[in-house]
Parts: sequence; structure tokens; C-alpha cells
Amino acid sequence: MTTSVVAAWAEYDAARALHPSDRSAIGATEAARSLVVDLFAADAARRESPSRRGSTGGGARHEPPRDLYNACARLGALLAEAGASPSLAGATIDNAARALTEAGAPFDAAGVSAARASLVEGYVAAVRDAERGATLASWEYPACAVPLGDDAVAIACGYPADDGEALGAWAARIAGRLVKAKVRRVVLSGAEAARAEVASAVTLVGIEVTPDACGEDPAAKAATAKGWLRLPWRK
Repeated sequence: MTTSVVAAWAEYDAARALHPSDRSAIGATEAARSLVVDLFAADAARRESPSRRGSTGGGARHEPPRDLYNACARLGALLAEAGASPSLAGATIDNAARALTEAGAPFDAAGVSAARASLVEGYVAAVRDAERGATLASWEYPACAVPLGDDAVAIACGYPADDGEALGAWAARIAGRLVKAKVRRVVLSGAEAARAEVASAVTLVGIEVTPDACGEDPAAKAATAKGWLRLPWRK
């Protein structure tokens, strides 16, 4: 029955697809959909089992189907990674419920709203992570650099400074790429913490840090800073 329910679910989703990417996302998530259908059925069977009914008598609550919710969240993340629209993500669990109902498959209708919420949470988290990754990538070399001629570049030090370990690793990557590009001098601009990290990293590999237009020398500040250096090759 799982195969027929998943096929019907996909048809209902396809009927509401807004973009070609929605249709490709539907096909790309078939395995995850099968798991969700199986877990809907498993949850219904668990609730209907005689031993379970006896253990939950007197109005006791059923335990939430965490495996089902986790599977829904994973499906949401896969839809986001495949480029599905928010409209498809918001409607797909309702389409799954429709497919289950029309197939006569038992499932807990009261749990559909929680399953929908889990899927949307997974979708939003994946979109947020992708956006953050794209933002961080924009500060990597060479995207953050402007050639100045004579083996010199200007570096925009805008990498978010809320994570010291990540900031130090970023500075080390910048230094490594500058060495490969045979850069000899850099001018740094941006937040002080990021400039100090890059100044220390490039100084250690023999690249000169030139004071910026305001006359500030990040290398001098880096030499006097305490407790911030996190380069992987320095103990």
C-alpha cells in the first residue's frame, strides 16, 4: 500500500506545484515520502494495539510519534535542498493525509498538524542554513579581495565575529589562499576583530600588512592583542 499512497501523494503535490523545481523536488524526495507514510501507519498501529490501549486507559496521553516528526522534518529539509517552494512545503503533509484517507490507510488525523509543523521547521532550517552558508562564502578569498597591483590586495574583513573559532579558521584560510596567489602586501578593512585575526594570520606567513587610509595598522594591534589567536598551526 505504501507505493500507491506515495504515488497518489506525489500526484496531489504535482497538481499544486508552482514551479518546475517543485516537480523535480517531488521526484527527488520519494524515499523520504515512503518513510513518512510508513511511520504514519506504524503510529496508527501502535495506538490501536490492545496492549497500548490497556496501558493508556483512564485518559492517559499517547506518547508523540517522534520518529514520524523527525522524518517529516527531514523531508522538509530535502524539499528545501531540492528547491521546492514554500507553498509546496506548507501543503504537502495535507496532501499526504488526503492520499492516506483515500487509500483507506489508518493514521492519526489529530497528528497531521504536528507533522506539518515539523516539516515546515525542517524546511525553514534548511533554507536558513543555506542562506547563512552563501553569506559566509561571500567573505572567502577571492570574493573578499580587490587587487591593488604590485602583488598587493585589499581584503574586506566582514566575516561575522560572533564565533571566535570560526573567525580564526576563516583568517587562516585567507592567509593560505594569499600565499598561493603570491600576494606580498595586504590592506585590511572591516571590523577590528576580523582585521586583527587576518593581520596575525598573514604576518605569520610573511605577508606585509599595510596601514589603511586612516593610518591604522592592524598588525600592530594584532601583536598586542591577548587571548584571541586561534590559528590551527599555533599552539
